[in-house]
Amino acid sequence: MASSKLQGSNVLLIGGTSGIGFAVAKKALAEGASIVISSSSKERVHQASEKLKTGDPNSASAVRSFVADLSIRDKLEETIDSLLQYAAASSPIDHIVFTAGNIPPMVSLSEASFDHVEAFLTVRFFGAMAVAKHMPRYMTSNKRSSFTVTTGTQIKKPSSWLPPAIGGAIEGLMKGLAVTLSPIRVNAVSPGFILTELLDRLPKEMVDGMVEKHTKQSLTNDIGHPEDTAEAYMYLMKDYFATGTTVATNGGAWLL
Repeated sequence: MASSKLQGSNVLLIGGTSGIGFAVAKKALAEGASIVISSSSKERVHQASEKLKTGDPNSASAVRSFVADLSIRDKLEETIDSLLQYAAASSPIDHIVFTAGNIPPMVSLSEASFDHVEAFLTVRFFGAMAVAKHMPRYMTSNKRSSFTVTTGTQIKKPSSWLPPAIGGAIEGLMKGLAVTLSPIRVNAVSPGFILTELLDRLPKEMVDGMVEKHTKQSLTNDIGHPEDTAEAYMYLMKDYFATGTTVATNGGAWLL
């Protein structure tokens, strides 16, 4: 049986303690990668790390973790550089998967301020930009290395004003980085409605309504699940000819 392209690789998962990021971490670990997971919460980092180690005891030594809060803009570059330095301590980083995110401000355009927008931009956009700025010092510059960011379905099918603006900015950043950082490959995944722990921060009634709505609007008659969506990130790490592209995983939402 042929080994996976991820066998022996060093994978950093920023936002890898829950949801899609955690699902990618599990799959990468199962395919023989050494992984580093990071999150802003010390408790979530510890819990996710222990869960990965106990879930696959034979690979426990291949799991490392780091607490990195990307919401503090003034310290963002310092935080990212420390994270990258930690991840590359034993060997250069081969792949970086960026799924870190936060709940967008639930405000109308008429009530919005630049602070509302910046809260969303800091983690998702400036965080990804800081990673791109510093990562070349910690990665091998060839086609086998990759950086994958995360956008969303609303870039093409918006339901409100802010998410498509941020998602579109991230997708544009990805394309520019693919050219600038070549031959390191840079891509994006555009998930639809995925049932993750991030939704636990919203009122249950709201989440139930969203699940019902998106199930009806799906060609697969279901919402998205992290273990399926994670396959898109796995693909982009392993296809050495894929760069500057966005992979959609949304149940056909753009066709409805």
